[in-house]
Amino acid sequence: MRRSCALLTISLAFAGCSVRMPWAPPLVTSPSGPALPRIPRDAARFEIDSVTDSTATFRVREARWVRKGLQSYVVDPQQRDALVARLRVIHRDSATATALVTGQVTRVKPEHFLLVVRPEEGWWHERRFWMGTLVGAIIGAGSVAAAR
Repeated sequence: MRRSCALLTISLAFAGCSVRMPWAPPLVTSPSGPALPRIPRDAARFEIDSVTDSTATFRVREARWVRKGLQSYVVDPQQRDALVARLRVIHRDSATATALVTGQVTRVKPEHFLLVVRPEEGWWHERRFWMGTLVGAIIGAGSVAAAR
């Protein structure tokens, strides 16, 4: 009986969890061409400090969530944020980050802006997980008390 109560407690504790796929920009279908990725409106905007043939350096300031491996986009503000290039962050220190160009439409310039999509937080940061854990613990403790 105690083993089944323990299993019930564990299963209910994780009932609030949900598994998510890694973030990818949603595709927007166009009648004139193939589906294109759409950059979310809540992407953080950074000024580009310097550009080389294959990298761009930008200041991250208080954006502590910027880390190695994040995908970013370069847009041209004079062309209504037209996509210029895709980049991946390859290095980050306390004040700046460097991103490698992985694909480009036109040459990246310091006048352009870099957009970085903030990654989703882990499942353990979600309220739903902790509510499921709390409900599972209460039901488990109640069933153990009732079994005695």
